[in-house]
Amino acid sequence: MWTRNITLKSIATYLNGYIHALHDNNLIRVMQPDSFQDWITNKLDFRASTTGWTNKILAITIIGLNPKSVHWNDFNSNVTKGIHRDSIKNFYELLKTYKKDYLKHQILKEMKLIII
Repeated sequence: MWTRNITLKSIATYLNGYIHALHDNNLIRVMQPDSFQDWITNKLDFRASTTGWTNKILAITIIGLNPKSVHWNDFNSNVTKGIHRDSIKNFYELLKTYKKDYLKHQILKEMKLIII
């Protein structure tokens, strides 16, 4: 994957474009609601999911794992390239955990369908 900038927002833009291209070419039927966004909100203990997963991961990279101390108005005003790189590393670690959790959820869902 290539993005112009080394930021989570660039990665999100790339992924959104990829998903839209799959949808436009009928390679996926329905665009899924942002379950990753909801998962991040719960996993990182944020109150709401309106700030976006990119901002949440960047915020915990800047201030650590205390989502209640984020001041959203200026939380990213002094973000360095190093912080952006760290936030991308955090994203990939969280994505790995999400994929495991999602797979477990799908297996349990299928097992319930078989039992019923």
